[in-house]
Amino acid sequence: MFRNFFKLVYVSLPAALIMAFAMYIYKPSVEIDLLSALVRGEMTMENYSSQLLQSLTLLRYGKYWWIFAIAIVVLACAVSISVVKTDRHMRTGQMPVLPMRRALGVLPLMLPYIVCSVLVVELGNLLAVGISYLIRFFGNATAIVCVVLGLLFTIRVMTTYVFGLLIMSFPLRYSENYRFNRAMSYSARMMFPKKATMWSMAILYPTIRLATLSLAYLLVPYNMDWLIYTVALLFAITYVPCLCYKQYYDDVGGERRDLQRKLFG
Repeated sequence: MFRNFFKLVYVSLPAALIMAFAMYIYKPSVEIDLLSALVRGEMTMENYSSQLLQSLTLLRYGKYWWIFAIAIVVLACAVSISVVKTDRHMRTGQMPVLPMRRALGVLPLMLPYIVCSVLVVELGNLLAVGISYLIRFFGNATAIVCVVLGLLFTIRVMTTYVFGLLIMSFPLRYSENYRFNRAMSYSARMMFPKKATMWSMAILYPTIRLATLSLAYLLVPYNMDWLIYTVALLFAITYVPCLCYKQYYDDVGGERRDLQRKLFG
């Protein structure tokens, strides 16, 4: 990614900007907001459930839900173009500037893939809210919200672990023409033995996410949180397709022609 950053970044930038704008509107720093409310003593047994519903469920998108929907479509387009560019680069050593025709062919596969990933995150949030209702018998809003925060971190660790298991599924689907269920099964079989890599990834992502959101939260009074979101998303949207294809070529792919060009010509 770093070697070809300027050949990839212009594809990721529009998606990063619109995703950052959507995040600026609905404020994704859920854990930081809840912790801040606890510190200020604003959580009570009467209002904690409504705050969790407003912060963790689809209600947080409000009347601007359509902006987030547009952002998802733009993200799918950007990742589709990145996949085509990265696949071509690793197979031939060349990188097309803007392979729109091939990318439009990938888009019908990519959009449901991203939508399903978003739905998994939303279901995890909904699970945390549901458990908060089940443990009302604690009778202490602070204790309940602390449990929810721990659950959210655990859920994000587990979802990242699952993503790590399936990291090669899209390269297998696109480059090898596997059916998605077979591609996911093959990816999981290849990645499952790599315990250290898997757990490092699973813990690293939620930790970096919290650090990024904390920094953005500190910059809210200066209206600069959108800049943190943009930089973080720009890196993530550029990096993830490269990571998926590198893992694919390391484990099951063929010879990487991009490395040959760098070394010999």
